[in-house]
Amino acid sequence: MSKPVILCVDDERMVLDSLRTQLSGSFGNNYIYEAAEDGDEALELMQELTEDDVSIVVIISDWLMPGMKGDELLIRIH
Repeated sequence: MSKPVILCVDDERMVLDSLRTQLSGSFGNNYIYEAAEDGDEALELMQELTEDDVSIVVIISDWLMPGMKGDELLIRIH
């Protein structure tokens, strides 16, 4: 069984890298840290993870992103 996933969504790579560093510093190897640079990429990644029966326990999303805003993404996920 694979580890649960924390998914971070932001259109700035530096923010995603920083989140990954902070999360892994706090939670270590207890989770897999995945990143997506926009809402569509996040939805595709979630579909792949779901098909592989991987649990996504937390989604951290920026609000202001090109295309799909963070609140729209979370509504579609819900």
